Amino acid sequence: MRNSIAIIVAILILITSFLAFTNTPIFVRGYSAVKSGFSETIGPMLKLMAKPMDLVSSVFDSYANLVGAKKENAELKKKLDSLLLENQKISDLERENRRLRTLLNFVEKNPKSVIGARVVGEDLKNWYKCIIIDKGSASNIKEKMPVITPRGIVGQAVEVDRWHAKVMVINDTNSSVDVSAEGKDTRGLLEGTGQEVLKLKYVLKNDDIEIGDKLLTSGKDGIYPKGLPAGIVITVNRNKPGIFADIDIMPFSNFKHLEEVLVIKR
Repeated sequence: MRNSIAIIVAILILITSFLAFTNTPIFVRGYSAVKSGFSETIGPMLKLMAKPMDLVSSVFDSYANLVGAKKENAELKKKLDSLLLENQKISDLERENRRLRTLLNFVEKNPKSVIGARVVGEDLKNWYKCIIIDKGSASNIKEKMPVITPRGIVGQAVEVDRWHAKVMVINDTNSSVDVSAEGKDTRGLLEGTGQEVLKLKYVLKNDDIEIGDKLLTSGKDGIYPKGLPAGIVITVNRNKPGIFADIDIMPFSNFKHLEEVLVIKR
């Protein structure tokens, strides 16, 4: 019985193989119908399964593009920062060159009377408002020598060692400079307040002085030579009690941004 079944199955397989290889119309139409039905059923399923993969691929591509753009932006920002830094250096060098040219011109006009120096710090331990310059007794700097810039007076040397000197600036409360109004007979003492604005003392209310007047050293205090720029009048108050006017002066030199100065020999 089992042998009979095996023989029947073998015969059916042979017949099926024969029909398939000989392209028998009945068999081919049946196979095509089955194939078509299978495709119609499985095709949509395959497309549905492919969509998540397409989405994953799209997300991955977008992420890769985002990472690439971020990296490119970082590189561009780095280049921009570098260019801005170089531009700042160029601007700083140009400003320094202008200052040095002005100092050089002043020194050339007064070759034997001035010593150029660079500001290297501030004295924070002293009661005086002082700056520190990189020239001292080795450069023939002495106490009470005036210190100036081409814009105007800065102060005077108060302490000197071999390589450095401390300079008390004119806005220190201990500073007093004899000055006069340019083109006028008005004189007074320019005194420091410890602040940016100075005071012009001992000017009578009826003296000829107005806002905008330029003050020059009078040369009568034994420290500063005559004719050096000191400051400009910014307020004049004649309404306060007493015989003297209350006068505010803005110095020509900016003590917070000094980098190079000139020391006048005496």
